[in-house]
Amino acid sequence: MKKNITKRILAALLAAALAFSLAACGGGNNADGSEGDDTASTALTEQEYQQAVEDLSTEMSEIQTNASTAMTDPEAAKGILEDMKASINDFASVTPPEAYADAHEKLKSGCESLIAFIDTVAAMSEETDQTKLAEMSTQMGEQLQAAMTDMAEGASMLEGASE
Repeated sequence: MKKNITKRILAALLAAALAFSLAACGGGNNADGSEGDDTASTALTEQEYQQAVEDLSTEMSEIQTNASTAMTDPEAAKGILEDMKASINDFASVTPPEAYADAHEKLKSGCESLIAFIDTVAAMSEETDQTKLAEMSTQMGEQLQAAMTDMAEGASMLEGASE
């Protein structure tokens, strides 16, 4: 059973990292390399927002790299999932510049679906009832699909807004 839990957690890590790699593709280039405060309540500049997208992508790549520990240490994997949720929440809470507002709303929706996915994976690691596990598995598929769809649409919108 522990091996199945570990595989679920690893799958969640990799799927989440993949979903965010979609968002990063539409981030555009930050010409001056400046870093913005991605948790500010005031709107970020376009460059700061692009940097926030790139920073999140970098964090997700690092998490994906560290996901190999999930194969041998489920507790470490849970910590990685919590770190991932924190990064996703931080990004979702930024106030984008007006030009990126619609794209950010779509990305934020994807973030929310991804967090729900991560929470479902965590809940599955504690569940033993096969019927509930099957239901949760279906729910995970729906959450991941919603996250990837919204992320892809948001990335496309972000790319269009940065042109």
